[in-house]
Amino acid sequence: MAFRAYTITGFFGLLLACIVPLPAAAQASTGMTVKLHADRSVVGMGRSVIVTATVTGNNDVPVSGVQLWPYLNGKQWGASETTDRTGRAIFFLPLPYPGTARIEAIIGPSGSGQKETFPVGSPQPKDGIRSNEVQVRVKSRTIRRVIRDPEHLVGVEWEPWFTPLNAHWDTAEAIPVLGRYNSFNADVIRQHALWMTEAGIDFLLVDWSNNLWGKQHWSERAPGVDELIRATTLLLDTYAQMRGEGIPVPQITLLLGLDNGPQTTTTALNEEMQWIYEHYVTNPRYRDLWVWYEGKPLIVPFNGGGPNVLKGQPPLDESKFTVRWMASQLQADHFDRDGYWSWMDGSLQPITTYSGGMPEALTITPAFFGDGGWTYPQALGRRGGATYLQQWETASTQRPHFLLINQWNEFAGQPNGGGYGPKKDQYVDCYSADLSNDIEPTSPTACAYRGCGGWGFTYLNLTRALIALYHQPSPGSTLLTVSEPQPSATVSGPTLSVRWTVAGKPVRSFSLKVDGRTVARSVTGNAAILDMSRFASGRHILTVLAEGARSRFPLSPIREDDDLPTLQPVSAQVAFFKK
Repeated sequence: MAFRAYTITGFFGLLLACIVPLPAAAQASTGMTVKLHADRSVVGMGRSVIVTATVTGNNDVPVSGVQLWPYLNGKQWGASETTDRTGRAIFFLPLPYPGTARIEAIIGPSGSGQKETFPVGSPQPKDGIRSNEVQVRVKSRTIRRVIRDPEHLVGVEWEPWFTPLNAHWDTAEAIPVLGRYNSFNADVIRQHALWMTEAGIDFLLVDWSNNLWGKQHWSERAPGVDELIRATTLLLDTYAQMRGEGIPVPQITLLLGLDNGPQTTTTALNEEMQWIYEHYVTNPRYRDLWVWYEGKPLIVPFNGGGPNVLKGQPPLDESKFTVRWMASQLQADHFDRDGYWSWMDGSLQPITTYSGGMPEALTITPAFFGDGGWTYPQALGRRGGATYLQQWETASTQRPHFLLINQWNEFAGQPNGGGYGPKKDQYVDCYSADLSNDIEPTSPTACAYRGCGGWGFTYLNLTRALIALYHQPSPGSTLLTVSEPQPSATVSGPTLSVRWTVAGKPVRSFSLKVDGRTVARSVTGNAAILDMSRFASGRHILTVLAEGARSRFPLSPIREDDDLPTLQPVSAQVAFFKK
């Protein structure tokens, strides 16, 4: 509602594609050479290629700590990465258009984009140390989606706030694999749509909720709100164009704001809704792109203060829209009893809002905060995906008409010492890679505000798998995630606590392996204790295997999933260190 690690253990067979060395003069003058290798030379539209960059200096010695910026067809595309001690950096580059993708990387700082607020899309500089060019053929393909169930729609909250007068990337908890983009980039919008469509997302709840703080009328809106309008219009235009190409796209509705900070008025909200109706809902170019419910287009205003905020104000005009109010933390304020939907609940059992005795709306999230924000005890982090899977369990039981996912791309929070509350320590947007709620694919290694590394493609692939299971009367696949230990955790005590979570088809028992050697069999429940005296100091790989379970979902952390052609055994791995 903005503005308010995955450890890669190894790669498989990287393929060399179209390597063209730097001119000898450039190598001699700089002392460094950048070489790119791609893991494939052909990829389907919207899928990713993994590109490894190697930087060497004199005598072919690897050079660490070098910042590299990737470019696609002459424009910056993807997260910048820094070489490790072996001189390598890895880019995960989705390719949203058919044709030839020409990929290069450039060493900063000269004109390479690191000084740009929104470097994605900026033109490739002519100077700097450049790599060879890797060419990848991007094939057009049919974009398929999970079968749409009009009685059980799945939506995701999406932010258009990355604009010069609104939110930047200064306090992001992780960096998207697409890089630091702005909301005016149609290529980013297209890639988001390709990902979300194939994941089974039916609609976006586009967040405008902070746009009228303290205003009495829509006409008083600040210039930053006009940037939201521009970004949302581009979203709709891009979706209309994609639909013209035969590509299915999500529908949209808007999350407006009445009471989310400095309060506005229902008069301003009525005027805003009229503007939306005239410019978006009735625009023939956007026909059928809007979510309709109960015979009218749906609109969702946020009102964190609940029904009391509406007292003494003019009534909301519901003649053109089906209106559903939204609040947050329904487990505490109980506004669901007044028909309010939730932005986020601070509970592993999120609250379902009913209408006419039927479950109407439920919001789930990969992590959540409660009273006090992300750094207070009521918050619960991602736990390797366990929090997300457990919230989906509630969704599968309740099966509301609208299932909302919080959220796709907030990536902005309060800086250190800039939180809310008397101690300035209440952080309620995003905080860290673990204490945050975004699911857009992120770089596993790029550094953000409070740390380095994100969750890769884990949550996109989990979402895709969970939506598929959600629409199956009797799920045939099992999903498994390890919540404890956390990736790369250091264990110093005599025992190691292991916990895991499953979703989909139930599992009776589990086996555990360390470094490929079985250390426990036929474990029932979702936890085990391992004797650490059996293991030497250093790095180890823990594997949890769901005995007898099968799945079609590989849940890759490093690229978009393809369903497996046959059911495969189900396991999950995590690295840890014994001190």
